[in-house]
Amino acid sequence: MNSILTVFTKSPTKRSMSELNQFLRERFNRPLAGDLDAIIEFQCQSERACFQIHDGELTLLCETLGNPAPELVLFFPDVATAQAIVDGHVSPIDAFMRGHIRSNGHIIWVFQTLAAFSNPPNPDLSSANK
Repeated sequence: MNSILTVFTKSPTKRSMSELNQFLRERFNRPLAGDLDAIIEFQCQSERACFQIHDGELTLLCETLGNPAPELVLFFPDVATAQAIVDGHVSPIDAFMRGHIRSNGHIIWVFQTLAAFSNPPNPDLSSANK
């Protein structure tokens, strides 16, 4: 329990939303996205990262105007916590039980979304799916 709380309360540096966007680009694993087809938003206090997963492709949306409304919103206390949960350093179940991740519903999509970023992409798999 202490190690989980340490990740949440003693983040070494404040991370920015642009760093989270870059992290999401690098970690997206198309085979693990499965058939997820949704517009998703990560909210960290007043900051947002919007993206779409469609046909196994990731598109960041917050950088363009006129984005459609997200179908799934995940709420995190800060960017460092979001990254710790997405990269697997913190269990999403433990984070949920402690109130460090919430969503507007679609619990299956929450787990599909986290799975799409859970493992670094395998270059062999990525090239085979293009």
